[in-house]
Amino acid sequence: METYLTPAEVAKMMGVTRETIYSMICRGQLDAYKFGRSRRITARQIQECLERRYERAIDATRPNA
Repeated sequence: METYLTPAEVAKMMGVTRETIYSMICRGQLDAYKFGRSRRITARQIQECLERRYERAIDATRPNA
């Protein structure tokens, strides 16, 4: 059984604010389960978010591309 973390717990782990986590969820960067009015995030969802973050190669010769 997976452990479900609150956005506040994820924020503390990642060193960001709780609002940043909610913003990432809203933008579709981080998946989350919805239980009533609460959001819960698994370790697998965090890992997938981080993997997607580094999937796209960055072209340093074209800033802001």
